[in-house]
Amino acid sequence: MSQRLWVKLLGAFGLIIVLGVVVTVLLTRQGAATQFSHFMLDDQMFTPEYLQGDLAAYYQQQGGWQGIDAAFPQMVRHASSGGMMGGMMGHAMGMFDSRIALLDESGALLVFVGKGGTASEMTASGQNWPIRVDGRQVGTLLIEGQPMMATGGDAGDLLSGVTRAVLIAGLLAGLVAFALAIVLVRQITHPLTTLRDASRRIAQGDLAARVPVQSSDELGQLGGAFNRMASALETQEMLRRNLMADVAHELRTPLTAIQGTVEALQDGIFPFTLDSLDPIHEETLLLGRLVEDLRTLAQAEAGHLSLNVTDVDTEELVERIVTGQLPAVQQAAIRLEWGVDSGVRLRGDAQRIGQVLSNLLSNALRHTPAGGRIEVAVRPQEEGLLFSVLDSGPGIAAADLPHIFDRFYRGDPSRSRGTGGSGLGLTIARQLVEAHAGRIWAESPPPGREKGSVFFVWLPRGVKRET
Repeated sequence: MSQRLWVKLLGAFGLIIVLGVVVTVLLTRQGAATQFSHFMLDDQMFTPEYLQGDLAAYYQQQGGWQGIDAAFPQMVRHASSGGMMGGMMGHAMGMFDSRIALLDESGALLVFVGKGGTASEMTASGQNWPIRVDGRQVGTLLIEGQPMMATGGDAGDLLSGVTRAVLIAGLLAGLVAFALAIVLVRQITHPLTTLRDASRRIAQGDLAARVPVQSSDELGQLGGAFNRMASALETQEMLRRNLMADVAHELRTPLTAIQGTVEALQDGIFPFTLDSLDPIHEETLLLGRLVEDLRTLAQAEAGHLSLNVTDVDTEELVERIVTGQLPAVQQAAIRLEWGVDSGVRLRGDAQRIGQVLSNLLSNALRHTPAGGRIEVAVRPQEEGLLFSVLDSGPGIAAADLPHIFDRFYRGDPSRSRGTGGSGLGLTIARQLVEAHAGRIWAESPPPGREKGSVFFVWLPRGVKRET
């Protein structure tokens, strides 16, 4: 079983805390030991000059050495660290590895402190410090070795106490840090757990699953990206279902007509003549156009639509498309006007661009009443050409404008497929225009008019994407 993320994070935080406490204790103990050693060496060094001066002052004040036995230890403590440690060393217990003796002016021993031996032994091996008062030597101070004052506290006890205090403080700080780590780990893992559960729901088909986004950090951005992905999947699934339903509906209408005609022929209701086969032929043509439209749309949306890019004469192209639509225009009693500047050219797939214009022109014919007018124009704009197809029909409702390029979308639900086309013409036109790195849009009513609609197609003079 894989280890959970919160266990890994808490383990990592715990290890960091333990290492931090251990390192802090070790460094503190080492630093305390070093500073204590410096204190013992620097702050407790014996200074003979101070003791020499104190003895001279004592003799001058007392007029002799009376009572020196009791005062001498205090003077020795005062001489530690240049006279600054007298008060701090009041708990002194004795000397280490040193002997000090005080002789009077005749050389008689007055005071002796230290480990073993006699003053006579120190005379030969020690240092002599004469005690003078008013220019007269009144005594001699003998010192052997470097006296060090011994404190009542033990250095080991001091270091143990410091270590114990730092360890307790470190443990308390570690507990607080670990508690905060638990809160932090939960803040990190809870959104991830929610994201995991939502992803499982999506994997099981619940595309409505979303995660709450409560922050703007990386986790919040991840949640937002997940929600956008889920919305896109939900939209695509809805489009897929709608497409299946629309295709089934579009296929059912001509198939039902074919089936009804064939059954009528079989039952003898219709005589078996060439005229009776015309409805079957027309519905078959409709099925063929629908299948071809679906194939073209699938290729375009998958990016597999091939473009045969050549140098296109737009005047010749528009004339060919308009001429092909003239019979339908004349039959509908519609006036068709078109105009293209001569010599206007672009690079693209002439067949695909012609298909776009043909779809737009067919759409205009279906929506323009008898006696109406259609205008086709091409003019340079920016770094490309702007095609426009304008009709004088009833126009497009504002609610329908955002959807007119959707598959099988018809603004008037009452229109049948026979009069309304396959419902894919504008969708295919958009895909073909985008394949040429162009733009297509519609406005209704056209600028400066009260009714009608106009479709614009902008294409660059040179195709940027060729496949």
